[in-house]
Amino acid sequence: MKRLTLFILATVFFVSNQANAQSHKSSRAARNQYTCPKLYLGPSLGIENPAGFIGFNLDVPLVEQFSLGGGFGLSTWGYKAFAEARFYFAQKCNRGWAIGSGVTHNTGLTNFTTTMPTVGYGDQSVNFDLQPKTNIFVAAYHFWNLGHNGHRIYVDLGYSIRLDNDNYVINNGYTLTSDGETAMNVLAPGGLMIGVGFSFGVAR
Repeated sequence: MKRLTLFILATVFFVSNQANAQSHKSSRAARNQYTCPKLYLGPSLGIENPAGFIGFNLDVPLVEQFSLGGGFGLSTWGYKAFAEARFYFAQKCNRGWAIGSGVTHNTGLTNFTTTMPTVGYGDQSVNFDLQPKTNIFVAAYHFWNLGHNGHRIYVDLGYSIRLDNDNYVINNGYTLTSDGETAMNVLAPGGLMIGVGFSFGVAR
């Protein structure tokens, strides 16, 4: 009788544990289930980031593996805006690896003054008009879940290509040395892109 009682108690304990474990798993799965958002909004920042060194992005999934997006922000070359098409390799509600390509536009700056090395005069305060710049770019992305409500965090790595080299105009008559020209060309939009951002899923 004692053995039977122990067996019954052990069986009840085992079944209870299994039920609790299944309930916990179901509860956790339910928390992770969500309807794929129809729109993502959020901030981003980085070097040659499509939306500027700090900016605001939007991303509209058209289908599970393709989206169109855009954004705007601040850059060292004036305000910056972009438009982009993006393809996601996995059918995971716009998560995982993706590749994007698009166009950026920097408005430029007028009457921008900084100290630069000049031919015949040494370091001088040189006044520039930084010309508007339009670039094309390609970038690889990786997206991860952020929380349990369809939000995302991502990183990107890519390259931006200038469509012309008419970067600036000098207003006060100086001529830059080769080092000065190199510095201005490095500052102009274009080159390696590195960024990070958050996407908050809305419009479910």
